[in-house]
Amino acid sequence: MKMRNFLAASAAVLVLSACSDSDDNFDVPDVIPPPPVIEPAELRITHAAPDAPNVNVYVDGELALDDVAFRQSSGLIVFDEPGSFEIEVRGLLPDGSEVSVIGPVDLDLEEGIRTDVVAYDTLFDANGDLNIKAKILEPVAIESDITDVRLSVMHAAPAAAEVDIYVTAPEDALSSVDPLDAAFGDALGPLALEPDTDYRVRITGDGSDAVVYDSGTLSFTAGTELLVLAVNNTYKVGTNPVNLLAVDAEGATEVVDPTMGVEVRVVHNSADTPAVDVLVDDTAVLETVPFPVASNYDDIQVQEGTYNVVVAASADNSIAPIDTDLTLVETQSYTVLAIGSFAENSVQALVTVDDRRSVASEAKVEVIHGSSIVAGEIPVDVYLTADGVIADAEPAIENLAYADTTGQLPVTPGEYWVTVTATGDKSVVAFDSNGPIALGGGVNYTVIARDPSSAEVSGSPLIRLTILTD
Repeated sequence: MKMRNFLAASAAVLVLSACSDSDDNFDVPDVIPPPPVIEPAELRITHAAPDAPNVNVYVDGELALDDVAFRQSSGLIVFDEPGSFEIEVRGLLPDGSEVSVIGPVDLDLEEGIRTDVVAYDTLFDANGDLNIKAKILEPVAIESDITDVRLSVMHAAPAAAEVDIYVTAPEDALSSVDPLDAAFGDALGPLALEPDTDYRVRITGDGSDAVVYDSGTLSFTAGTELLVLAVNNTYKVGTNPVNLLAVDAEGATEVVDPTMGVEVRVVHNSADTPAVDVLVDDTAVLETVPFPVASNYDDIQVQEGTYNVVVAASADNSIAPIDTDLTLVETQSYTVLAIGSFAENSVQALVTVDDRRSVASEAKVEVIHGSSIVAGEIPVDVYLTADGVIADAEPAIENLAYADTTGQLPVTPGEYWVTVTATGDKSVVAFDSNGPIALGGGVNYTVIARDPSSAEVSGSPLIRLTILTD
C-alpha cells in the first residue's frame, strides 16, 4: 500500500514537471473545500404558568406561536441557522389585545444544542405586580442514537414548596431510593432510566413521607427524551396540589394523579318544584334542597364512571322528575341544573362541564338561560354597560335560548350594569341589575337566568339571576 502511494506521487511530480517545461503553461485551479456542516439548534417553549392567560410567542418580532394555553408546549422548533434571537411572550386579554409578560430577551441558540424555555409562576404577585417568569433550562446536546430514557425535571408548581421526588418501581417503598430534592423553580437532569421498565413517580413535601402526588405505573420506550414539569393542579378536584406535565418533541401531555376523581355541583332551578333530594346510585347525597339553592362542588365527589342520578321531589322519593345516567370523566367538574316546570311535567337536567382554572387577567363568565315559565319561549340578549343605558349599546350575548348556555367567556375585570332583554327588542327588559355588579379577575362566574320564586313573583324584574362563583 505504501509503495503504490509513493509511485503514484512520483508519477504526479513527473507529469507536473513535464507540464512546467512546456511552452503551454496553464493554471491549476484551487481546490475549494466544501462548506462546513452546520448542525441545527432546537428550541422548545412550554406554558406552565397556572393562572396566566393564553399567550402569543414572538421570535425577532414575528409571531412564531399563537394562542398557547397553560399546559401546552411548542414541541421542538428547529433552527437551521443557529444564532441569537429575540424572544417575547405576550398575554392575550379578553378584548383580543396583547400585553407583554416576558421579555423581549435575547436567547443564544447554539449549534447541535436543545434549549428549553418554561414560562412559570403566578401572573401577579401579592401586590398585584407582574410576577410570571421564564426559566431557561441547562441546554443539552442533540443526540440521535439514544438507547436509554432521558428525563429532565423542573419544579414549576407555585402551589408546592420544596418537594422530594421519588422514582421507583411501582411496588417499591419510598425508602428504596434517595429522592430528588427540588425547590420551586429548580431544574434537574437529564436523568438516565432503563427503557421498557415500569416506574412510579411520587412526590412528597420536603422531608415528609406523606405523598401529595402519585403517577401510577409509567413506562418509557428506548430513545424517549422528556422534560417533566410539576405543575399546579388547576382542576380544583382531588387533594393533590400538583400534576406532572410530560413534554416531548411534539407537545405536552398531562399525567394526572389517578385518584383525583370528579366533582359535581347541583342547582335547584325549577321554581315550581318543591325541595328535592338528590340520589346517586340509590344513595342520597343531598337532601331537601330548596329552590333556588346550589350545592358546592365538593358536596359530591366520585371517581370516573357512569352513575344513575335521581332528583326526587317527594318525601318518600317516589316522584322523580329527573332520573338519568351521567358519564363523568376524571378531573372534570360538572354543574347539574334542574330546569323546567314541575306543573308542566317539563323538569329536566341541564349539565355543563366547568373549566375551574382561574385566570388572573380575566373573569370567566358562563350565562345559562334557565327561565322556563316566564321566558321559555323567549330568547334573550344580555348587555354589560357602565351605566345601564342600552339605547346605543350592542349586546355582549345575543339570542340565548331557553336551556342554552354561552359556555365560559373571558370578560375584562371591572364593574358592569347587567341588563337582559328579549332578543332584538330593547323595550322588553326582563332583568335590570339596578347598579353595577363587580366581576373580578381570577374568578369564575356562573350566571343563571331563572324564574322568580313564589315570594318574588310579583313586580319587576320579570326574571331573576342566580350568580355562582368559584
